[in-house]
Amino acid sequence: MVKKEYLVKRKALMNKAQTLINESKLEEAQSVMDEVSQLDADWDAFAQAQASFRALNSEPDEVNPLNYGGIFGGSEPEENEGETKIIKAWKSKEYENAWAKTLMNLSLTEKETEAFKVVNEAYTHTKENTSMVIPNNVSKGIWEMVGEMYPYFEDVTKTYVNGILSMIQEDTSTDAKWYDEETSTEDGKETFNEFKLSGCELSRAITISWKLKEMAIEDFIPYIQRKMAKKMGAAAGYGVTHGKGTESKSKPEPVGVVTALKKESDEPQIVRYIKGGMPTYNDIVKARSKVKSGYGTSLNIYANSNTIWNKLAAIEDKTGKPLFMPDPANEGTFRILGMLIKEDDSMQDGEILMSNPESGYHLNINKEMSMMTEDHVKSRTTDYCGYAIMDGNVITTRAHALLVEKESTDTGESETQTTEAETKK
Repeated sequence: MVKKEYLVKRKALMNKAQTLINESKLEEAQSVMDEVSQLDADWDAFAQAQASFRALNSEPDEVNPLNYGGIFGGSEPEENEGETKIIKAWKSKEYENAWAKTLMNLSLTEKETEAFKVVNEAYTHTKENTSMVIPNNVSKGIWEMVGEMYPYFEDVTKTYVNGILSMIQEDTSTDAKWYDEETSTEDGKETFNEFKLSGCELSRAITISWKLKEMAIEDFIPYIQRKMAKKMGAAAGYGVTHGKGTESKSKPEPVGVVTALKKESDEPQIVRYIKGGMPTYNDIVKARSKVKSGYGTSLNIYANSNTIWNKLAAIEDKTGKPLFMPDPANEGTFRILGMLIKEDDSMQDGEILMSNPESGYHLNINKEMSMMTEDHVKSRTTDYCGYAIMDGNVITTRAHALLVEKESTDTGESETQTTEAETKK
């Protein structure tokens, strides 16, 4: 059965039921409606079977039993003997020490050697792949630091599926209507796009001198965490806000929310203000109005430090009162029109993103972060290369709005500024 065939059958049955109701043949109408219910059930079962088949038929990139996403808020897998042993080893202090000592070229104890073997043999299954799984606490620390610098990456919805993940992207939708008994229900005009989250390689390297490797393990691990968080975080944060997708000139990237909003015809979710100027109260309100009802919960404002303190902090309402207000519930944070302001280094100067990333963006983690090393004898340095695979895309642009400067150097007044000027007169 194909969807078109299902919809045709359903429409015919619904028309038949409506005719019987109009003729007061209620028992016969109920019998036809029961047929509709059965048809719907058959279609749901068919669609579920198709989805399950596609998931099984997709070829995973690599067996990775640690890819359950615990550090991103995912749930651990159902326990079995093998997984329990691997996960426990991955979270153990012995493995953390073994990992750090391996990076520092130090000898391992017997227990550390066993933990290192259990985790990394489960993770890799080819001799060519010599990357080391980053310990649970170390990886968690890295991504927590990334989340502090790039809160949009932290806030997006994440899944942890190996291989290709198909997602539905909302395009347009008709408004719901009421009908009287004599009027047949119109066919809906909801349209959806399907996109696939495959795998974009995220790889960043840091270089450490051999002298630095002489520090104590308890100092070496935080040092590696900070360095790797800056490197991996910059790429991850950029990916979910400004990634170019398959249009990237280098390697495939996730589709960033700003990129998606700018690619829409006529830019319906974007409000532009004068280049080099200040966004106004009306600009803020106009942008907020573009976010579809239902996405207001968890709606935040994302901007970099320069934009927050030189633009947002200076905006006043029509009575001269500042919109930028401290959040009494969270010391050190601020809100505008009830929206929490989050400082995100991936945003460019002048960009103000109103977004519900939980409902409006989806990121799939294909492979959790691992690390490879390479020694350079002449320079007496070691490269530590972090590696992960992930991909993301916007689920619906209606969960976002963007305030951004005009691309041209036009100094004419914007529509909202003209309106405010006329109001003051």
